[in-house]
Amino acid sequence: MVAFMINNNKLNLGQLLLRQGVLDEDQLAHAMAEHKRTGLMLSKILVRLGMVNEETLTNILGSQMQSSTKMRIGEMLLAQGYINQEQLDKALETQKTSGKRLGRTLVDLGYMPEERLIEILSRQFEVPYVKLDNFSIDPNAYNYLPEDMCRQYKVVPLFVQNGEDDRRQAKSVLTIAMTDPTNMRTISVVKFKVRMDVEVVMASEADVMKAIDRVYAGHGTSEESLAELIGESKDSEELETVERGQGNNDEPELTDEEGRAVVKIVTTLIHEAIARHASDIHLEPQETFLKLRYRIDGDLQVMSPIPARLMPQILSRIKLLSKMDIAEKRKPLDGRFTVRYKGSEVDLRVSSFPISLRKRGVCEKIVMRILDPNSGQFPLKDMGFDPRVLKQFIDAINAPNGIVLVTGPTGSGKSTTLYASIREILDSTINISTMEDPVELNIDGVNQGQINNAAGFTFAAGIRALLRQDPDVIMIGEMRDQETSSMAIEAALTGHLVFSTLHTNDAAGAFPRLLEMGLEPFLVSTAIKGVLAQRLVRRICKYCKEPVEISQAMRDEFHLTPDMQFYHGKGCDKCDGSGYKGRCGIYEFLVPNETVRNLIIKRSSGDVIKRAAMQECGMITLRMDGIQKALDGHTTLEQAIGASTSDD
Repeated sequence: MVAFMINNNKLNLGQLLLRQGVLDEDQLAHAMAEHKRTGLMLSKILVRLGMVNEETLTNILGSQMQSSTKMRIGEMLLAQGYINQEQLDKALETQKTSGKRLGRTLVDLGYMPEERLIEILSRQFEVPYVKLDNFSIDPNAYNYLPEDMCRQYKVVPLFVQNGEDDRRQAKSVLTIAMTDPTNMRTISVVKFKVRMDVEVVMASEADVMKAIDRVYAGHGTSEESLAELIGESKDSEELETVERGQGNNDEPELTDEEGRAVVKIVTTLIHEAIARHASDIHLEPQETFLKLRYRIDGDLQVMSPIPARLMPQILSRIKLLSKMDIAEKRKPLDGRFTVRYKGSEVDLRVSSFPISLRKRGVCEKIVMRILDPNSGQFPLKDMGFDPRVLKQFIDAINAPNGIVLVTGPTGSGKSTTLYASIREILDSTINISTMEDPVELNIDGVNQGQINNAAGFTFAAGIRALLRQDPDVIMIGEMRDQETSSMAIEAALTGHLVFSTLHTNDAAGAFPRLLEMGLEPFLVSTAIKGVLAQRLVRRICKYCKEPVEISQAMRDEFHLTPDMQFYHGKGCDKCDGSGYKGRCGIYEFLVPNETVRNLIIKRSSGDVIKRAAMQECGMITLRMDGIQKALDGHTTLEQAIGASTSDD
């Protein structure tokens, strides 16, 4: 029989089993009566009565017959045969650079499933292990700890037990679930916050984060809306604008309360933008107000205007956060900062641009690009590729050498595709390095370099340096000049796989563009393994999607047969009446064959290359893919046609 040590310093066994659904209240009451009558430990009584078996108790309580001397986790896993010496050495080496705990490192390296590791640690540290999916969490648990703190420390409050201490004084104990029971700093922080004793149970990180979502659903931080904050800040009468050339020097001083309002407005407008999945925030000074617009799903949407009185201070606040020169208003500036939103870190890239107003003089327009790390983590298979195109593209990015280009205008999702491509081929056996301007998304296991032109770290200089770093795959943010493009081709022809972007209207247009940069045609035709052109179109709102009739004139113009059914969104509360919610991609992928390569060597136009690719390679064009996605109900015919050019 396993001996379970249950005392006043341990979580109440009966309550835990009840909340886990292992026992019901009648069974627990019967077992407790036997405990009082016989004086035997509750665990023994439960096993004797057949209410629970030893294995279940062992898994839940994590107790095992072992020495009280705790082995180090690595030694313990090695001694018990869960890992081998080679895996332990590798994990310890990786830990030195990552700074993560050994257990987390073992999971990340794939040496052990997270759930299995937690079970083992639970036994090692004699801390209960629970699965939170069906756990009976106190409905008022959201009152115990703030949501942002739970997400930061990866803990979730479960319930509070009220009792007495040894001196018969009232005592409350909060039970929390966390992934690492050895993290005493987190436990201390929680204790200080709740002002009561804390008991710990273990759960997987995924279970903890799901439980946080469940606990705080509908009980998040009650933030005032931006419109409400702005409304509170409006002046009783319209402020007079200053004379031209005076700048903002004559703006009235803000009160302390108004100064605090500025901080709150900036925080709220950023949080609202992230919550609305905006890609950019535009702050545009006008004569009598500060115009605020969010770019959502590719379109700018006007928000509540900000009073002119607060304009200089709000712009200065953003520049201060971005570590930009507040006093400099005569030239464009760049900066960036990071915010924490619902437990995730979100980067904001900030750009200022001086503009001139008739009465206010020189002001600054500010645009903030939101670089949400969670927004660019789509696997290739979920990005809307046609199955044939997806296979071709995966084959290209798995080639041993050559160049794979992604083309399209700004905001067409090129970076997202490149990041997805890197994650697709990411492996511990290959060295992947990037040069980006800027680094928009950090990927574990990839060496990502930030271009710094002022310091002389250009794309060309970066390629030279990387070629001495024994790379297998190189990602270049953009092939923007002859030197960068030449070195990229040289790298591809010397056994490296290169990913990059280019600004062209379609896939075929990439070849004339490279030739215009001064590259040799035979090098371009040899090095390029494939060119992907893409656009983002607005996705129909799934809540209000309905069939729509297409005029005969449009069917004739675009060669659409009568049996082709298209859709649109009629508008609802979910999509703010627009009929659209989110975006999806349309793609064309050109894999050069012998015919196309000969046309490149002859310096043929993009149109000639495109027709050859359609006839000889069976290339699916942007227009074809767009119409197919419209037929599938993903987007409207108008969006598909507007984002692509005719194939005629």
